Amino acid sequence: MSSIPNSAMPHAKVHHDDDHKPKPDAKKTAATSDWVEDATDAAKAGLATATDAVKSHPKTAIAVGATVIAGIAAAIAAPAMRAKDAAEKKAPPKKPEPKKPAKAKKAH
Repeated sequence: MSSIPNSAMPHAKVHHDDDHKPKPDAKKTAATSDWVEDATDAAKAGLATATDAVKSHPKTAIAVGATVIAGIAAAIAAPAMRAKDAAEKKAPPKKPEPKKPAKAKKAH
């Protein structure tokens, strides 16, 4: 292997991968970037609003956060508790009653 750096030999770059790249469609790229920019702007505005609300009402923000965490915990725990209750409610299988002996046939 050569110890010559690539910057000294720019002509030695591999070009076979560059030929197979599809060219992006200008219409799709513009529409996608507009949508992404709009979503980013909306997210920044929402984050700014939330930050301002937290700064002006910190105790309320803590209460809301605790409520959200409690809701998540309940959503996780509820199915587990239902499964546990269902398992406990199942009655053990009944033992079959002993069979009565058959009556003897009368002779005529």
